[in-house]
Amino acid sequence: MTRKVGASSGSSTRRQHVAPAFRVVAIPAMLALGSVGGIAAEHAGLPWIVGAMGGALAAVLGVLALPSIPTRRATVALLGLGGLAALRHASFAGNDRSWLLVLWAGATMLTLVLVDRADAETVPALEGGAPLANRFAETARVGGVIAVVVVVAAVAFVPTVTDRLGRHVWPGLDPSEANSAGAPSSLHSSGDLSLTTRPRLSAAVVFTVDASRADFWRGSTFDVYQGSSWSSSFRDQLEILGHDRTKVQVAPELYDEGARSGVEFRQTFHVEAAFSEVVFAAPSARLVETDKLLIRSPDGTLRVAGSSSGFGKGAVYTVYSRAMPVTEAKLRAADATPIPTPITEEYAQPPATTPRVAELARQITTGAVTTLDKVRAIEGWLGANTKYSLSAPLSPRGTKDVVDDFLFRSRVGWCEQIASSLVVLARSAGIPARLVTGFVPGTPDALTGRFVVRERDAHAWAEIYFPGIGWQGFDPTASVPLVGNSPSGGSWLTVARRNAVPLAIAAMLVVLLVAATPHVVAARRRRQDRRASWSAGALHRLERAGRKAGRARAPAETPREYARALAERLGDERLVAVGDTLDAALYAASGAPEEDRAVADAVLTSL
Repeated sequence: MTRKVGASSGSSTRRQHVAPAFRVVAIPAMLALGSVGGIAAEHAGLPWIVGAMGGALAAVLGVLALPSIPTRRATVALLGLGGLAALRHASFAGNDRSWLLVLWAGATMLTLVLVDRADAETVPALEGGAPLANRFAETARVGGVIAVVVVVAAVAFVPTVTDRLGRHVWPGLDPSEANSAGAPSSLHSSGDLSLTTRPRLSAAVVFTVDASRADFWRGSTFDVYQGSSWSSSFRDQLEILGHDRTKVQVAPELYDEGARSGVEFRQTFHVEAAFSEVVFAAPSARLVETDKLLIRSPDGTLRVAGSSSGFGKGAVYTVYSRAMPVTEAKLRAADATPIPTPITEEYAQPPATTPRVAELARQITTGAVTTLDKVRAIEGWLGANTKYSLSAPLSPRGTKDVVDDFLFRSRVGWCEQIASSLVVLARSAGIPARLVTGFVPGTPDALTGRFVVRERDAHAWAEIYFPGIGWQGFDPTASVPLVGNSPSGGSWLTVARRNAVPLAIAAMLVVLLVAATPHVVAARRRRQDRRASWSAGALHRLERAGRKAGRARAPAETPREYARALAERLGDERLVAVGDTLDAALYAASGAPEEDRAVADAVLTSL
């Protein structure tokens, strides 16, 4: 049956119009296609509102302005195209527009419900058939159930589906020399880190990470302090790693027990930047799934082989890291184990700094017993006496020791200066320490759960060696969480996702309760009707017997009072019980027992 109804049957060219029942369908269809259009526009670099308006206009034209296509068919086709667009752009790592995806899912389901209802309204009713339920009430009820289903699905299933169906290895685009030249320094592997240049920190997304918890994504380490810069002593000790198809085994760093026997942690990186040479990973990488040839440094960090090679946009690689779950008590207890001599010689020797920096380290750590206590004391001093600012002035030209200048003159700096100060002070106190660069965890996407990492998330922090455990990150600017104690995200949706099973059970109970309520009400009404029908019949029989005996029932008399009056008049005490049964049947919550009603029927029959 055509849903675009002809306005005139007498002309050869029939002018068609949309049935009134279908006009309501355009509203949720506009919301559905507008939501997907907004996400697609942002993916193309346009304002989301432009895409939203374009999608809404497409819905209006498709539902209301296509005279040659049945409205139902046009609507379903548009929703299908919207679904394909949603799948295409669902994992876009731009601004968090997950609410648009939730809106799309709910509006799409509601549109399908209204299309079905409109179909029913355009079909002539059968003679004597029951009328359709009120459209508003029916839509509100179904819409409520749809909302519950969409929220439960978003909370419980979207991250799992994204992770299961998403690629764990993908080559991506091949980066060009121009891509390499235009990439920020945070995505390049270098044996040197200058403390006299300001980093590039834009809002551009560099990669997203599928991971079960937040962590710092380590890129490079530096162990030689040179006053105005850092360098790595391992720059000439690189090893090309062999492939087993797409699996690259990574040997643990020497004396890093966490990397050797710690708990495994998987992360999948989706590269959004045009070029990235560094293989970022949570400490410490042991297995990488990638199609690239990798180079390993003795400190356990990795990069792509080749001077101009690297990951391009769209590349995907997966890292399996290992780290020892620790608490502060475990870190304090680590002092009972001797530090390996090579670690002390490489990372705990006094750095090339000024005497007053060394004296400050001694003053800060005086009274601290364990390595952890000393590090906490240094962090506390930096937190109380220095400030973090991306707009902090550069050290004056000719400054030989940036840490000395920061600690005693400016006391305002960015992460490289603050983290360098922590490492230099720790080494001055005899603590094995090194500087690390990489990225902070990023912002978790509310719908997919992925961590979205941008250029401005580039960071530097310190790593301290604990014997029997390995390297542990510390950072006074961002409060680096202890491995094993890392939060898994802070949004309400992430918290709900961790409790998905009980929430799903609760949602199912709510849906069942909503669905069962009409049946419960109807059953109760039927019971009341049955109770009322027996009471009415029995009372009628009692009144008829009274009229025959010359004693009619007064308007204000209850059945019990009337039955007692008849019992006295007729000399039949059984009527007292009949009155009690009638009152119970009419007014008691549980009604009158079946056996009492049977006795009352027998008495009334005998009159």
